[in-house]
Amino acid sequence: MLVAFTTSLVVGCGGSSLLPTAGTLDATFGAGTGDGTPDGVVGRSLGAGNDYAKTMAVQTDGKIVVAGSTTSDANGGTSNIVVERFNSDGSLDVTFGVGNSDGSPDGTVTLDLGDSSDVAMAVKIQADGKIVVAGTSKPTNGTSNIILVRLTSAGVLDTSFGADANDGTVAGVVAVDLGGAGEDVANALAIQADGKLVVAGSTTLSGTKNLMLARVNTNGSLDSAFGASGTDGTPAGVVSISLGDGDDQANGLVIQPDNRIVVAGTTRAADSTTNAFVARLNSDGELDSSFGVGSADGTVDGVAGISFGNGNDAASAVTLQSDGKILVVGATTAADNSTNIAVARLNTDGSLDNSFGADASDGTPHGVTGLSLGTGNDTGVAITMQADGKIVVAGFTVASDGSTNAAVARLLSNGTLDTSFGQGNSDGTPDGVVAISLGAGNDFAHALAVQSDGKILIAGDRTNAGSSDVWLARLLAI
Repeated sequence: MLVAFTTSLVVGCGGSSLLPTAGTLDATFGAGTGDGTPDGVVGRSLGAGNDYAKTMAVQTDGKIVVAGSTTSDANGGTSNIVVERFNSDGSLDVTFGVGNSDGSPDGTVTLDLGDSSDVAMAVKIQADGKIVVAGTSKPTNGTSNIILVRLTSAGVLDTSFGADANDGTVAGVVAVDLGGAGEDVANALAIQADGKLVVAGSTTLSGTKNLMLARVNTNGSLDSAFGASGTDGTPAGVVSISLGDGDDQANGLVIQPDNRIVVAGTTRAADSTTNAFVARLNSDGELDSSFGVGSADGTVDGVAGISFGNGNDAASAVTLQSDGKILVVGATTAADNSTNIAVARLNTDGSLDNSFGADASDGTPHGVTGLSLGTGNDTGVAITMQADGKIVVAGFTVASDGSTNAAVARLLSNGTLDTSFGQGNSDGTPDGVVAISLGAGNDFAHALAVQSDGKILIAGDRTNAGSSDVWLARLLAI
């Protein structure tokens, strides 16, 4: 069912010019959908419950896959994984998930894994067009487990995936066994050139969370060549890394062209302060000892601790530049105790790139750019690159009235805001930033992608009339 938004959209209109400018809504996307949103935005509701969009991927044919979760009851209850596919114009692709008996309309696949709360956190498209989803399943009376799902391009469970697994799941779904009885969570997913899947998140061992990575063969079985030493208490195919006495978790993952694996995340110290980190592993799952070597951040070789400032820091996502440098987005606590979006760039050896964000007027060190979008808390959750080398980040900001709006910012390659983006906005943000408000509720951006034509896609969810609904928007990138 399409949702009727009460919409008050705040986006740049390009000052006095009537011509569309970079950062404005693409009026050809979601045009005339009748969902109560303006052209440029698509709203989706699957019923009376809460619907969340956590991740997005764009197929080679331009179709857009969005995944997350849905509940049948707005007051709570268990959640199911949901995958939706949209055509390039923003309309629902009714050729996807056709005839499913899951109660969802054509264009949508809902996966009920039993008496558990299930959510998709990452989605990727294989070279053959199959769709892989990574997420977490938490039984009503049990600990959470990592789940991998593979769908055919038509939106049907791929029964060749996990067909021989004795994990209690149906063919097409794999429960990844990390060898312990604690909480296991998947936050990120990547596909190697050989088709193997790498998932990253956290696993609970001895009472604290450790950074976790697992690699799965194309048939859904654990790759026993990955992390084969087994000295960390996990089975072959899984790597657990402790960065100290506190909780560690990976939130972002990317694979270099040489098959080395880069993860970014957050670590909590014994005093409860948090720091961002980037780790690099060789293709066999061992830490790359040439990365972050000899740093005074208290981490082992293979891990680089990143301080964005004097307060708590967190890393949410990571991507690679064409020259191999590493970009990370997250949040940092400013002197006034509010959080700002933080973007950092690392050299290939794990050191901060001092040519990035070098003016330091934002209170961050060289190598880091801090973005304050107002007086409230700002958080960066996704990052990607344009073909011209400009950097796009998405997240959300708390407005003066206490509500949360989605936000998209574009940076030049040196880390400064691109003032041609969102120029002349009346949304209270500086040039270089676009804030998106879809009404009186809270609006969150969780996923970001750049199409082959350069247009920018953002996916997220918002509260509307007491429940949460999915939204998808497209911005021009002129």
